[in-house]
Amino acid sequence: MDFILFKAASNKTKQILTDFLTKGHERSIKAKKNILASFIIKGLSIVISLILVPLTINYINPTQYGIWLTLSSIVAWFSFFDIGLTQGLRNKFAEAKANGEDNLAQILVSTTYAILAIIFSVVWISFISINNFLD
Repeated sequence: MDFILFKAASNKTKQILTDFLTKGHERSIKAKKNILASFIIKGLSIVISLILVPLTINYINPTQYGIWLTLSSIVAWFSFFDIGLTQGLRNKFAEAKANGEDNLAQILVSTTYAILAIIFSVVWISFISINNFLD
């Protein structure tokens, strides 16, 4: 009896989800699917992170894990804040492409790459300089 109720509830949930993802304007359907996929990807990312911590601690000792965690956190900060270059490039690039200014779009992309290369070079040179003084 419980199996029949579970199957009926499962079919009803499946139908509601299918209706939600297939009804509406084409762009709305695509947005709904992308939102659902985003939630699934975020969930998988959390699960992978929870699995990665014990695996990493077993692979290296706790002191090395602390150093690795510190370095990966600094990299994550750069990725998280990204100094506004990603959003700025996306907005200006879309504007240039919409206006048919392909040359400007190419200049924007190459300029963003150049700025990121300069930032990376400064961080890398700083690390190389400080590295000699670290134990």
